[in-house]
Amino acid sequence: MTHISGYRSFKLTRDTHSPARSTRHALLSSLILVVMSLWTAIAAAAPEAHILRIDPRASTKSGNPVITTVVEVQQTKRISQATADCATLKANARLSCMASALEKPLYTTFPFPEQQAILTVTVDGTDRPARLVSVEDWGKSQRQPDVGTAWLVLIDADSRMKQSFDDAKTVAEKFASSMGPNDIINVMFFNDRQVFKDSGWLPASKKKSAQSFIGSIGDTVSSQGRNRPLLTIIKNAATDGFKALGNAGEGVAVPLHQSMVVLSTGFGGTDPATTGPGALQLAEYMTNGRFPEDNTVLPKTPVPVISVYFPTRTFDEFANNSLEFMQNMTNPQIGGYFSIVQNGEGGDRASAIVGAVRKRFSKMYIVKWRVSCVAPSVTQTFQLVFRNVNPPIIGDATFKDVPIGIDPTTWPLDVNVEKTQSDVAEGLYPGGKLKVYGDFCWGGDKNRAELYFIPAGQPLPADLSGGNPEQAKQAQQQLISQGMRGQALQAADGFAEFVVPDNDKLIHGSGSSAVARLLVYDNVAHRMSGATADSIVQVRARSAPFPLVLALGGLLGLAVIGLLVVVVLRSGGKSNRRASPSPAAPVAYVPPGGPAGPAAVAPPMPGYGAPPANPTRAVMQGKSGVFTVLPNMEMRVGRDGSSCAILLTEPQVSSMHATVKFEGGQFLVRDDNSNNGTFVGPTRLAPGQWTPVAHGGALRFGPDEFSIRLE
Repeated sequence: MTHISGYRSFKLTRDTHSPARSTRHALLSSLILVVMSLWTAIAAAAPEAHILRIDPRASTKSGNPVITTVVEVQQTKRISQATADCATLKANARLSCMASALEKPLYTTFPFPEQQAILTVTVDGTDRPARLVSVEDWGKSQRQPDVGTAWLVLIDADSRMKQSFDDAKTVAEKFASSMGPNDIINVMFFNDRQVFKDSGWLPASKKKSAQSFIGSIGDTVSSQGRNRPLLTIIKNAATDGFKALGNAGEGVAVPLHQSMVVLSTGFGGTDPATTGPGALQLAEYMTNGRFPEDNTVLPKTPVPVISVYFPTRTFDEFANNSLEFMQNMTNPQIGGYFSIVQNGEGGDRASAIVGAVRKRFSKMYIVKWRVSCVAPSVTQTFQLVFRNVNPPIIGDATFKDVPIGIDPTTWPLDVNVEKTQSDVAEGLYPGGKLKVYGDFCWGGDKNRAELYFIPAGQPLPADLSGGNPEQAKQAQQQLISQGMRGQALQAADGFAEFVVPDNDKLIHGSGSSAVARLLVYDNVAHRMSGATADSIVQVRARSAPFPLVLALGGLLGLAVIGLLVVVVLRSGGKSNRRASPSPAAPVAYVPPGGPAGPAAVAPPMPGYGAPPANPTRAVMQGKSGVFTVLPNMEMRVGRDGSSCAILLTEPQVSSMHATVKFEGGQFLVRDDNSNNGTFVGPTRLAPGQWTPVAHGGALRFGPDEFSIRLE
């Protein structure tokens, strides 16, 4: 009392000295409280956007840098707020009241604001915005590939479920029968210790198998004590079920969405973890969507929890704890749902429960973004924000340093194909220039930009997806090793300009249908443009323009020669006739330090004529493609794309069959202990020896034959 009296005396003293100041403080404090209350109300009422999936799989199939996201925009009502009128009721009356209240939607959905939405990816500390491609309603897209839900259904088979076991199986069967064409399902039965029967993941085509599996357990299992670690059982089941999916799947096509259904009494007895606070932690675990938490490989996939409570007879404290546990397990902010089914209500309530859940999911959006840049690491950071939206929408920044299931080196470069094609509408030609437009991430460094042309007749893979990034990278390396490279002149984030190789073999087809196929490669990020038959960049192509200046010079030279001839004839001179020179014979290769043995050269093939006086390169031409061999460069020939610059697909060609080079004006070949031999004309070469091949000569690697042309 003394302390209180002293405090009152102190307050009276202050008020006596400055009553106006005290009044101002009181008013200011009241105003702050009012503002804070309004702000809290506004914040609580603001709709939220939640990303439920970031999926990159479409890009590895199409060659375009497009990411698919599943997004929900809604405003959630608290379960306690919805069931407030039931608080004064008791026993079954209270449960029935709650069940009726929970059947009404506890959320309000909002349209996705396309013009105000921004998705960013963090690269080198900078948030780079993506470009929105499309927005589609989930409910209207069920027939599209990958648009479906992976349902993990956990059924409590503990003996305390005795009276409600059939009701629980009825609800589970309703979920199975409602599967869409791209849905998958995994059903697990658990007792008071662990999961004891697991169906594994089954596609929609096997929904009858899932229903049969649900009916295969005819009765509950005896309990082994008065308590059970229910939270641990559910968490372990969720981890085992969802970590098997990722973006690859366990023998099934993985849909874009996931959900867990728990059908249980919620009984944990005296287990210290199976409580209301413990359920909140479980809900957070499912919302975070990483199974387990420290996973660094599989993508982040938030999972809505559908919790259906089946009351059982037990002590009041256990019953209250069970109800609180089952209710707190749900995460309604991302589509979680809670309901109550009392004994015998399964048949009547199953359709309503499944319908309510699916109705909520149908309000989600499938939003696709063009993401030009990604971080050069397995983990990525994305943020979804909204600007100038009324009412304000809270974005999602929970995808921070999480794996999304891509190898960043296989992420396609963002090439603006339409602008690139329109810029060379008249046709690209050998020796000319080409600008490739796009949204590149090399910061204007032209040394990062590389351009390769696919030689005529060179086949391309139909698909690079395969679920294996290593195979995709190997296929890319093979394509790059075979291409003809253009020299980079300049580069910016929006374009790169190259000199086109002076080689007619980059032209596919002829006339108006002639095209050139090209790859753009970033040698720092190790990313490239589309490399499959349906995604590679194609532009119109034509032969090099007629060299008018050289032609005029040639005509002038002919005129001068004609005048000289006239002068000679008029002066009575006679021209000496000379025999036409015969084609030069092939010259045997003489290595430094000594003479060569017998030269294994073949006579020129018809139509090749004499070789040029000072050749600067050699060209190999055959059914498998056209390959240029430049000076001072040894090129391996074989089927191993990681080691061979000249890649052949003929099965009888060895992995590293032979080596070729152009040196001293001669084309040389060396057999590298191949199984089926290297032949110059009809002669098989001894391994390890360099042998020249004449202009027009025939060269064969096993059955794969080429003609050699010196240029």
